[in-house]
Amino acid sequence: MKQLAYIAQGNSDYDERLRELLDGSGIDPHEFIGLDWFSLVPFYVLAGATVTPDGHAHGATMHVTGVRVTVPEEFEDGFFETLAEILSDAYADEE
Repeated sequence: MKQLAYIAQGNSDYDERLRELLDGSGIDPHEFIGLDWFSLVPFYVLAGATVTPDGHAHGATMHVTGVRVTVPEEFEDGFFETLAEILSDAYADEE
């Protein structure tokens, strides 16, 4: 599996190719304060990624410290093609 992003409060880390795609999309990365492009998680899943929380529990309380976005290496190109297409469809200006 290849990690394409680790989204954490104030310290997200994106694969260069994914960051380039997202920067070029014009989509506001700060819909969630401190969690860059977190609102796009459902689109990552629809494009074929696995999203996994990284956290720990304190009794009955769960504390998520970050979210990993991964894809099997053989699906990486397909992920990027699909993600670009669905983001374009979802965020296209209505004419």
